[in-house]
Amino acid sequence: MRAGFVFVAAALFAPCAPFAQALAQDGAGVPQDWTIELVARSSVNSAIPAFRLPQGSSLSSQPVSIDELGGVAFRAVLSGNPSEGIFYGDPDAGGLIVTGNSADSLFSSSVDAFGGRVAVADSFFSGNDLNVYDTSGVLVAAYPPGGTLGTSGPSSPTLSADGAVCYEADFGFVGDRLVVDEVIDGARVQTAVADDFSGVYDFLLTPRMNAGRQIAINTIPSSGPSRRIVRFDPGAMGYEAVTIAETGPVYQSFVNSTGIGSDGSIAFTGQRNDTIREVVLAGADGSLTVIAEGGQSGISNTNLANFPPVNNANGLAAFRVEDGSGSTAIYVGDGTDLVRIVGAGDLLETDLGPIAAGFNFGGLTGVQTINSNIDINDGNQIAFGAFLENGTIGIFIATPTSAACSGADLAAPFGTLDIFDVIAFLALFDGEDPGADLAAPAGVFDIFDVIEYLAVFDAGC
Repeated sequence: MRAGFVFVAAALFAPCAPFAQALAQDGAGVPQDWTIELVARSSVNSAIPAFRLPQGSSLSSQPVSIDELGGVAFRAVLSGNPSEGIFYGDPDAGGLIVTGNSADSLFSSSVDAFGGRVAVADSFFSGNDLNVYDTSGVLVAAYPPGGTLGTSGPSSPTLSADGAVCYEADFGFVGDRLVVDEVIDGARVQTAVADDFSGVYDFLLTPRMNAGRQIAINTIPSSGPSRRIVRFDPGAMGYEAVTIAETGPVYQSFVNSTGIGSDGSIAFTGQRNDTIREVVLAGADGSLTVIAEGGQSGISNTNLANFPPVNNANGLAAFRVEDGSGSTAIYVGDGTDLVRIVGAGDLLETDLGPIAAGFNFGGLTGVQTINSNIDINDGNQIAFGAFLENGTIGIFIATPTSAACSGADLAAPFGTLDIFDVIAFLALFDGEDPGADLAAPAGVFDIFDVIEYLAVFDAGC
């Protein structure tokens, strides 16, 4: 039995203006050792069972999104009816939370998970709605085409901590608009951030929004440099565009889209004027740090452009690239250290036992390993999809390996007490898990359990 404390707890620890700063960890370099755990595995081969997905499912080219609690969301293509689904889970549990059936593509491959929500856009063929669900699949908010800005075809959704969603809205032959959309007191409220038909930008690439509603985007300006990386910062007078980097004396181009941390830092890939490509981390203060460049540690300069990097508030940037193995791998760095997380030939633990990463498609395709876009959270966890040697595709989470430092250390990164541990405790408390029943009377979940937890938390590691 739980006493009525959960609302107080939510008020104490709900995301607010300094949320990004609260999430940031003390910089401690790049973790050297990682534990890699399976979340789900698809299989189109009837002789090989799938894991947490229906038989005949495919995850080919499906990006992943990892939230602040280590839950991963992604789209799965299924066989039969339903034809597609959205998965949410972690190494302990998970499954399809939303499904649908259509002869054409139903959901966009890009989903975003954050704050107990999963944002899902329809594909080009299926009505162009954008819906936000909770992690059990209950619809929280619906954003159909239209509204006060006349938007049509929302795509590439990305969530803030307080539930707002950012996306590109398609205006057909007119162009695209960058929009922040939300429901306030039951009414839909849309905010126009930028567009590519008013003379400022000729093209907007895929946006990414962080917990505090800052938006990072790669753009083609209407005048001046050929490319510009921009961060839009929310303010009392609307969004302000802050230039992070642009082509000119150093860079001849920027490739793909960007990542953004909860502190406003931005990761991008730039091609220098000497044709060397590099992954760069722009700090919240605008300082630029080179994380890796073509040729370093066997990294392919050409392949460095294929997928955008991702970053977090701890100064880490992760990216997928071809390396000396002749296939793709995942690296993470901070400008001083660069660590290879996983690549072709590495053994990964699965429900079927250890299986080597990488599948040989033969011919010019050869061995393919990392399946699509990766993601990172402020717990330094990296989510990714990988082809396996048996021809299936697994979704995995890589977590820095370290031991919990106290009874209050409930969430990664272990060895550090932070807001992730508090959130994890509140989840246990709300679910009346015995692990949160810390104070007498036993079997009653009330404020005394929370006080006991906070006392252990306050004692530190």
